[in-house]
Amino acid sequence: MISISVYDDRRERKQHGTFEFPVAVYHYDMKDCVMGTVGWHWHEEIQLALVTRGTVCFYADGQRYEVRKGDGFFINSERLHMARAEEDNDASYLCLDFHPRLLESYEGSVFGEKYVRPFLTGGALTHLVLEGRNPAHLQILDLIRDIGVIYDVRAFGYELAVQSKIQQLWLDVLTLQNREKESRSLSQGHETAQEIISFLRSHYQEALSLADVGRAVGFSESECCRQFRQMTGDTILNYLRSYRLTRSIELLEDTQLSVSEIAYESGFSGASYYIECFKKELKQTPLQYRKKRLAAPDRR
Repeated sequence: MISISVYDDRRERKQHGTFEFPVAVYHYDMKDCVMGTVGWHWHEEIQLALVTRGTVCFYADGQRYEVRKGDGFFINSERLHMARAEEDNDASYLCLDFHPRLLESYEGSVFGEKYVRPFLTGGALTHLVLEGRNPAHLQILDLIRDIGVIYDVRAFGYELAVQSKIQQLWLDVLTLQNREKESRSLSQGHETAQEIISFLRSHYQEALSLADVGRAVGFSESECCRQFRQMTGDTILNYLRSYRLTRSIELLEDTQLSVSEIAYESGFSGASYYIECFKKELKQTPLQYRKKRLAAPDRR
């Protein structure tokens, strides 16, 4: 029966691979594991798993993930984790463990300083579920499978072949993580921009500052401006001015309010500033616009 031996702090006692070649591949049949479980543990090695039969539940960072046949799981170095079989322990998975120093090549290299160590600390990259139906994930899963075959056969030069594929695997993981980070950032940017627009439309008649906008959406002035411009291609103040002009046009067409009253109702600080903005945008004064609209055939 397979059982994970750990120290008091749950660090695994077993060394995976050797110092010269810190890589190991295991084929876990959950029926051979005590109570169908690979218990809580952590290790310095990075781990990737590919489920080859049934469903395996992986636990990491307080979350539970059901990983089915053909899918996989990534767990970073020094992250506490465990695995448990579903469906009466009728499950198995291929497990690849390798030490991060295999990726660094040598101490002080650009590989380690730029592409390895920053991703081992700070919690930016902890674990990933890899889904076979996702093309980007499938590429990683195929590499896990290939490494397993090369490691098991151990033909001449297999260490070089394994290292080469692990380097590609790591690049794919980082690329995937970066894409997901950009996607989350883009989604957050859309949400922030929508919140800003909603706030501006609800308070356009008031004297607003960027500080007011920042307090409303929970970001600094500079971050509000950055996200809004990234999502809309415009500045917050330009958008607010354009929206005020739009509302003022409605008042010009549908009411008998004076220009000064419309300026106030639309949120402008005064009639002169309102007229200046109107002329700059529409190449005519508010009164000229009103006269033309009233004289238009569709207004009679």
